[in-house]
Amino acid sequence: MSTTESIICKQLEELKDIQEMVSFQEEIWGRGSAVPITQLIAASHHGGLLLGAFHQDQLVGGLYSFPGYHNQDVYLYSHMAAVHPNYQNAGIGSKLKLKQREWAMQYGYKKIMWTFDPLQARNSHFNLNKLGAYVNTYIPSYYGEMNDKLNKGLPSDRFLAEWDICSQRVEKALAGTLHSETAEKNYSLLFNYEEHHELPVPLNVNIVSGEDGYLIPVPADIHHLKQVDIEIAKKWRYELRNHITEWLSKGYKVTGIIRNSSQSVHYYVIENEKKADIYD
Repeated sequence: MSTTESIICKQLEELKDIQEMVSFQEEIWGRGSAVPITQLIAASHHGGLLLGAFHQDQLVGGLYSFPGYHNQDVYLYSHMAAVHPNYQNAGIGSKLKLKQREWAMQYGYKKIMWTFDPLQARNSHFNLNKLGAYVNTYIPSYYGEMNDKLNKGLPSDRFLAEWDICSQRVEKALAGTLHSETAEKNYSLLFNYEEHHELPVPLNVNIVSGEDGYLIPVPADIHHLKQVDIEIAKKWRYELRNHITEWLSKGYKVTGIIRNSSQSVHYYVIENEKKADIYD
């Protein structure tokens, strides 16, 4: 039996399980960034959802979400999701999100929302291509200055993901067909990059307008880039912030990411409403 098949996902309601969730968060992000146990307990009794992924009784993944409301829209807001580093690339994140979707649909939700770092290309592939979420909103420095071991050193900019869990787009993503469609996009680059000592550095803006979609480069491995040259990493943060914010304000959506194993960058796909295929 594979590790993935032996993973059990369940809703956390017992005090000992919730305490374990706090310890799990502290191991991933550090003590100061964990959602406190009092908040988790209160949420679990008043409409929130706590999910844990267990391997042989050990908590190896977790997810925390609560009801959200904005502009008369009701949705489930997914505040925290993580998989232990020793268990990544084993499909546990997908198991947790599918369990969350199942629970949300049972309680009448049609949308789940969460934030993620635009520089985390790996997360973007999971959220946009595999799950079928899309992005309408870019939030600069969402959490202010963060000092945990994953976020320290860069402004905490975030995408706001929207996951229309009952849509055809999501059905295609979960069936594995949306990713192949994304990879076929052949749009113009909004700006380019060059290699400097084997590190990608953003370059000048390409003057383009009036197209249905564009590609925006993003570093393939921001963790390595931060370790080697934090100033180049910051330059990527601000270039993405400026360009993506501008095009989202024009009505475009971030609908996918094209990964290229032979390059040091991947490419975000942004499209106008005519091409975005998110309304069905």
